[in-house]
Amino acid sequence: MKKILILITFGFTLLISGSLSSDEILNMVSKIKEERVGISLAKLEGTANPFIIRKKKKKKIEEKKEENLTTVYTPAPVEIVYKLDAILNHAAFINKKWYRTGDTIDNYKVGYVSRHSVTLKGKSGNRVLKLEKRKKKFIKLNQGYRK
Repeated sequence: MKKILILITFGFTLLISGSLSSDEILNMVSKIKEERVGISLAKLEGTANPFIIRKKKKKKIEEKKEENLTTVYTPAPVEIVYKLDAILNHAAFINKKWYRTGDTIDNYKVGYVSRHSVTLKGKSGNRVLKLEKRKKKFIKLNQGYRK
């Protein structure tokens, strides 16, 4: 049923499109090429702007309330990121510097250095930095050259 309907529609459009002669087509093209006169600038300036949005006036009570209010901007505290990259001989490599127990980093003091983590003590509380889990790489050290 759908195929028949499509074929009928296609045939009907072929009949309609075939009814125009070449003179009619040339006449249509010449009308398109003619210069058209638009609206004059004087008429255009007198028209209202369709893009203006009018706002309703606020009540006097609301205006008084808004005058008494002040907006205070308080920036959000920036959390400093500490990256623990290595621990060796009770020293920690944090943010590309070596620290030992008792050293200070910004507002923190290095409290404890364990095998896998470092505890930073501060007024705002303690922070624990942990080593990222990586694949273990073992380095073999030879004492001498053997044949």
